[in-house]
Amino acid sequence: MYKNYHLTSLLLILLFLVLNPIYSQNSSNKRVIDSLFNELKVKPNTTLKVDNLISLYKKAVKAKIVNEDIINEAISISEKIFYIKGLGESYNRKGLVARYNYDYESSVTFHKRALSYLNKTTDTLLKIKCLNNLGVSYRKLNLEKEAFDFYFQALDLSEKIKSEKSIVIALSGIGNVFIDTKEYEKALHYFKRVYAIDVKKKNVRGQEYSLSNIGEAYLYQKSFDSAYFYINKALMLTKKYKHKQSEAIRYNLLGLLFQKKGEYQKSTNFYKEAIPLFTKENNIRYLSNTLINVGKNQLHLGEYKNAIENITIGLNSAKTIKSKENISLGYNALVDYYTITKNYKEALNSHKIATAFNDSIVNEASQKSIISMQVEYETAKKDAQIQELAKENELSKNEAQKSFNRLIIISSLGLVGIIVLLYLLRLYRKNSDLELENKNSELQNYVLQVKELKEKAISKNFSENFSEFGLSKREIEVLQYISEGLSNDEISEKIFVSNNTIKTHIKNIYSKLDVKNRIQAIKKIKAI
Repeated sequence: MYKNYHLTSLLLILLFLVLNPIYSQNSSNKRVIDSLFNELKVKPNTTLKVDNLISLYKKAVKAKIVNEDIINEAISISEKIFYIKGLGESYNRKGLVARYNYDYESSVTFHKRALSYLNKTTDTLLKIKCLNNLGVSYRKLNLEKEAFDFYFQALDLSEKIKSEKSIVIALSGIGNVFIDTKEYEKALHYFKRVYAIDVKKKNVRGQEYSLSNIGEAYLYQKSFDSAYFYINKALMLTKKYKHKQSEAIRYNLLGLLFQKKGEYQKSTNFYKEAIPLFTKENNIRYLSNTLINVGKNQLHLGEYKNAIENITIGLNSAKTIKSKENISLGYNALVDYYTITKNYKEALNSHKIATAFNDSIVNEASQKSIISMQVEYETAKKDAQIQELAKENELSKNEAQKSFNRLIIISSLGLVGIIVLLYLLRLYRKNSDLELENKNSELQNYVLQVKELKEKAISKNFSENFSEFGLSKREIEVLQYISEGLSNDEISEKIFVSNNTIKTHIKNIYSKLDVKNRIQAIKKIKAI
């Protein structure tokens, strides 16, 4: 629905948006972020702490909470512990935030510094992100050659590691640079490559951007029907998935399309659909562009008062964020306004400013470039020192690790030696015990043999000594056991006969020896 934006109210809104970028932040989120930051600060300085600080900074930026202390703390700790990846990722984040704040010169400086660190790491994906970020920042500065260089580096690395997401970003960036250089056929080639990948990956958000970019390329080629088809298709997807900020950009592009076709009222209607969405999202760059273009349409429609209000507001906000394209667009719109209202003096003055504006931008960029080079030179020296110290630290760690490994190897060898020695001692002891056991066994056998011989000798003596008495072999054996003091039961067990048989043998022995009992028998044995 059409809304009239009064000059004063719009100026107040824009002033509020520009001077208070955190107007929509949630105070509860801020307290949480601050609390987490305070908890992290007191923890020991480690790479994990740096990674957590970077993650916290990303959350804070997403919540539109400005707290540079978080990322500066990450940088400070990374320098102390020589965490090169941490330094690279931290400066890359600072570059992104600078770009969000339209400070493209600082963005380039931070990203280049980040790249100098990331080149020393093995994190290829993070390096690709940094290269793509440099491409975006250089494109915003209208430095197409540099933008191409970094986008193509990112594309080359992305294709090597087969990162489709990074490939899409690089291809889209290259296509947008070709739009800036008015080489629309080349732009279409890259945008269509991106769209094919997005369709294959079923990436709806990516398809929105690809379709919109294709439509924009056709628009600048003045193929308006093709342009409308692709932009409107992108808008339908955007509405379906309720991507409000993207929806505003589609309306802005459709406004430009119908402006190019000369359908100014229809163009204005699309632009005015975008205004409240850009206002809500605090997108000053697109909002200033939209207001200036609404003013241009109103000039063609004869609404001069509304036209000058919208052009002025758009131009002032463009100056605030230093948007070169929108400032140039605003001054050219003023030339048209003053020409139509026959204020030729102001028209000429605006024309001079518009003509001289590019030169002033170049001069300002040159001055900033000189300052940036000085800063870059100083920071490069510092970075070189940090990286050298990091290298020395890494060498020390490696040497310490080597020493530790040597110690482990020596200790392991020593332990193995001790185990082998203990094993040999055990074998020696086992052999000694075995030898002793063999000797004991031999001794026992010898003793047994002696005993057997002795018994045989005794038995032989008994046989010889008592043969005259007519004793049988068994009776002599029994008499021998009697002389050893064995009882009848013991003798019966020895020769495996019954007790009665022993008694019979003893009775026969007494009779043949002419004795009456054991004692007499033993005395007679000794006497013989």
